[in-house]
Amino acid sequence: MNRREWMRLGIASVCIFLFVLVILVVMTFVKSRETVDYNTDPVEEEIIFHNSSDMTEQEIRLFVEEKRTELKEFFETAKYYTVSEVAQGYTQEDDEKYLVVDREFLEQLQSLLTTDAYGMFWNEFEEVVPKSDTFFQTRLYLARKDLFDFVYVTSAIAKFDVSEEKLILENATNDKITAIINILLCDEENICARDDKYQFHLEKEEETWKIADFTTLIR
Repeated sequence: MNRREWMRLGIASVCIFLFVLVILVVMTFVKSRETVDYNTDPVEEEIIFHNSSDMTEQEIRLFVEEKRTELKEFFETAKYYTVSEVAQGYTQEDDEKYLVVDREFLEQLQSLLTTDAYGMFWNEFEEVVPKSDTFFQTRLYLARKDLFDFVYVTSAIAKFDVSEEKLILENATNDKITAIINILLCDEENICARDDKYQFHLEKEEETWKIADFTTLIR
């Protein structure tokens, strides 16, 4: 076999090798496409309620809703004062920065929340001196004006941008109940612009059930 024939044989071998390589690559690609799962939507796990308390599930559900309603009604009827009208040493310019509440407001809030949950708000207040002509018979406390804004919008008791609320029970003992409040804003075609979940926890504190968390967003 002369040199030219060897060259032809070599070229033919290279072509055959490249052809086989291309076939293998194509087959591998097709097989990979067949096995890829393009469904990237997260699968939401069903929450199983665990109850080791002395109450039935229905009793717990009603109790949690009752405590949530109490807190919601408290904020819906809350009385806020204009700082320049009731506090000594403040002007109308301060009205855009601060709000004022009375001692009764804080006592009612304290009766609903655990010590830690209440402390989140109490630490934001400072006492102010009432104006002499207001005739207040109670002590007054000042905080920044937007302190409670998130409560009405982004919490388990939100009242704005809400079309539906769902209570999901997680766990219950005789001392603690954990639940989730699903806040939804959906149209008639069930297209939801909002689907937020917030923790709603109850704890016994000195034998009294109080709300331990209603502000934590579950991500």
